[in-house]
Amino acid sequence: MGRMSRSFFFATTVLCLLFCSSLLPGQTPQVGETRVAKWKDDRKAAFLLMFDDSWPSHVQVAAPELVKRGLVATFYINPGKGEYLKFATDWQEKLWKQGMVYGNHTMTHKGVKDLENAEWEIGECARIIREMVPGKAERLVSYGQPGVDKDAWNITPAQLEELLKKHHMIDRPPFTGHGAVYHLKTTEEMLALADKAIASGGMEYLVVHGVERTTPRLGYQDFWPLPQAVFFPLLDALKERSDRGDLWITDHISQHQYETERNAAVTKVVEAGEKAIKLQLTTTADPKYYDLPLTWVTRVPAGWKKVKVVHEGKEQKVSVQPDHTVRFDALPDGKLLLLQQEDG
Repeated sequence: MGRMSRSFFFATTVLCLLFCSSLLPGQTPQVGETRVAKWKDDRKAAFLLMFDDSWPSHVQVAAPELVKRGLVATFYINPGKGEYLKFATDWQEKLWKQGMVYGNHTMTHKGVKDLENAEWEIGECARIIREMVPGKAERLVSYGQPGVDKDAWNITPAQLEELLKKHHMIDRPPFTGHGAVYHLKTTEEMLALADKAIASGGMEYLVVHGVERTTPRLGYQDFWPLPQAVFFPLLDALKERSDRGDLWITDHISQHQYETERNAAVTKVVEAGEKAIKLQLTTTADPKYYDLPLTWVTRVPAGWKKVKVVHEGKEQKVSVQPDHTVRFDALPDGKLLLLQQEDG
């Protein structure tokens, strides 16, 4: 091949590569192109706060400080435990109304004698939670294994798995490496979990037992009390990460539902034009238990500024982002979803 021929071949190849690369899937976003956000509100990561054992400080310190910052946590309760019973009215009538979510930590935190006793310890706690907090009768409830001596837990892992399945419960992530005071002592160490989740785009969590009870004088300190000088800055820093769009701070079941539905989600663009976009959003997750709206991101025509999202007769009005996308929440129920440019 001569010099001219080689030069022509090289130039033609480069032009072809440049042209062809612009046609590769994903390289040039098209109107109607839709993705499901990895986490709610298209945040980078999820973070879970978990409080174990129904300690008085949960009612007196932890929940008020969470509410003050607009944060949510999962409280793993023991409805038959003395500390719970002392503040039963708060658990029954207050905390869940403030947005807190209850998890199953067994009735008494004393372990299980046998399968029959386990049915009561676990099943009765699940029943009480569902009766106390309004919602679907068979909705999912988070389960946290109580820390008891090995000889106090007298059922097999397989039997536990069957009980959780029977009572529609989801086992939370393990305590190992995530316990405040026990594993992690400083605000910085705990925040490192959140920053790890942000860096990886995944989920992290912190398990807290007691919280320091100081003013007013509230008596004895709860088990493994987390100092307020560590706890309050932690909440402030988590709130900051949430406000800037990095963290979705949520409860365990919502995180589990979102991830399960997201991983099984399918998007179909039915129509994509200058006047309207029609989508069909589905998931193969069982809708009986997985009924949390997901966050979707759709590319719209360049001229659109405001968008009306219509789904199941309900409307959302959302603003178009600088990259010509809109973000909205919708249940992946397979029913037609319409996006239209909002007049004005």
